[in-house]
Amino acid sequence: MKRLFIAIAVLGVFFSGQQSQAALPPAQVYIVAGSDINMVSRESKVPVSVQNNYDRPIRVRVHAVSSDPAVNVQEYVSVSIPANSRKDALLPVSVISAGEFKLKVWVTTFTDIRLGRSTEIKLTVNPDIELVILIGFGALIAVLVGLGGYRMVRRKGKA
Repeated sequence: MKRLFIAIAVLGVFFSGQQSQAALPPAQVYIVAGSDINMVSRESKVPVSVQNNYDRPIRVRVHAVSSDPAVNVQEYVSVSIPANSRKDALLPVSVISAGEFKLKVWVTTFTDIRLGRSTEIKLTVNPDIELVILIGFGALIAVLVGLGGYRMVRRKGKA
């Protein structure tokens, strides 16, 4: 009876596909998690930091995708990373509206072999603030020029 239970347990593990697997070594080329990105324009280049722990330089592709249709990201950017160092890949991003978005970013070789895990980048976009700042700065300059002109006219009138 005891043998029957052992045989059933062995067959259950065999058919369930739960086999023990050795842990994979950590990736040697990966995306370094960073802080959130704030954009104040409709188009910008978002920096994505990639670490290379190999003893030789490596050339990789940095991919990005957004699930939100308001964000348009270039399919990938190629970057060469020196040995045992970190380099930023600049991903061109354009947005249609303001809001908070998430970009899923990952690294592949040129033969589309994925290196490391995917990382999410939180992107906070406020493209209208750029226009507000420019208009505010222009208004400040106009007020200062107007006050300067008024002062000059008053000085000439007194002399």
